[in-house]
Amino acid sequence: MRQNVFHQALRTQVLTASGIESISLENCRDISIQIFNKDKNYLSQKTLQKFFGLIPQSADPSPFLLDSMAGFIGKISWDQFQKEFNGYRISGISVTSLD
Repeated sequence: MRQNVFHQALRTQVLTASGIESISLENCRDISIQIFNKDKNYLSQKTLQKFFGLIPQSADPSPFLLDSMAGFIGKISWDQFQKEFNGYRISGISVTSLD
């Protein structure tokens, strides 16, 4: 459950950083290009579509995906992103611990 809250917070911040208000299948391509241009990390359009819940996802997001998206919004890593939000309120949900 808590991971889903962090994933949703990351999704929201990636949308904000990319200037996209509402995610669609098509604008996952734009996000992919923006992430590559900024950090030289390649995330496919299909990978992003899965992460944003637009198409079915059979596995948890990879560490590379999470680190790349965290880097895109200015964090060092996924771990840093989670630590910074630990104890803060995200969209009205209190997150107190990852354990």
